[in-house]
Amino acid sequence: MSTVFWATGILDGKPQTITIPVDSVTTRITFTFSVDTKGNQLKLTQPSGGAIGEGLAGTEVTELNCGRILTVSSPEAGEWRAEISGTGRFWMEAQAQSEIHFIAVEFVKEGGRPGHEGLFRIQGQPLSGTPATLQASLSASATTSTEFYLVTEGGQTIQKLQMHAVGSDREFLEFVGSVDLPIVPFRVAAIGRDSNGKQYQRFFPNLFHAESVEISPKLNLDELPAGSTEQVAFTVRNVGFPRTIKLTVTDPHQFVAKVEPKELALGAGESGTVHVDLVIPAGTAPGVGDDLVIVARSTAGPPTSNSSVVHLSVASSNTTQNPR
Repeated sequence: MSTVFWATGILDGKPQTITIPVDSVTTRITFTFSVDTKGNQLKLTQPSGGAIGEGLAGTEVTELNCGRILTVSSPEAGEWRAEISGTGRFWMEAQAQSEIHFIAVEFVKEGGRPGHEGLFRIQGQPLSGTPATLQASLSASATTSTEFYLVTEGGQTIQKLQMHAVGSDREFLEFVGSVDLPIVPFRVAAIGRDSNGKQYQRFFPNLFHAESVEISPKLNLDELPAGSTEQVAFTVRNVGFPRTIKLTVTDPHQFVAKVEPKELALGAGESGTVHVDLVIPAGTAPGVGDDLVIVARSTAGPPTSNSSVVHLSVASSNTTQNPR
């Protein structure tokens, strides 16, 4: 299943029309519409002009108290029209079974040991005020062209991206490009032509947003010996206005014993270090994984937040630590 369209917004009682392109290689598509109030309506019209409803061959209709779900097998290729009406916040999603789908979309940066350099996924959300590097991979053997865009939460286009293909394997087609980040939350969309010349559209469902605080792990270990006390450090950098940053650290196995400091007062461009003490009980089974999650959120100054996740595993007490 791949996301063809995803939007959320506010209905004010006036009908809104959403146009959704469906390509010729989609074998099945589901349109889901929901609102946080009752009395809403979704009318779905296929490219040839016929409305989709109960009793139509190849169609499944589910009526909800606050929405409607329509599934169409072997959908007609072309522009579908979804007319929605009502009041309150709505959610509209189209999911397709298709050979065209996103594999991954990540913001990345250069890193790695000498001789093993490459692009690696960043921790948390990208930083505002500076171009970010975007890496996207697409299963695109059934396509002839691909362009990338940023779109709003409401599904409207923000900007076209300048991405270049890395390699020529269309079953795993990879693109990289520099992105000027918008000030609003956004998704990444791919638009182009399928192998039959029909337009396709795919949204990566994750919602991204630029933030003004960055958290970077500073690790000298990747294993935690059972029965030991270890310390890991994180660098917190503020790239925006002066702020007070509150730090919250959690892990599912509750190895976290101490966080110091729990707040940082950072000026514009300033960084601070947070130390986290981990106590691993004796007898903890080797191989147990623990995800250390640190969240930085401003409590004074303009609002911002970001996070970092580090995966560590428990080793036997006599295992030698491997420095990064």
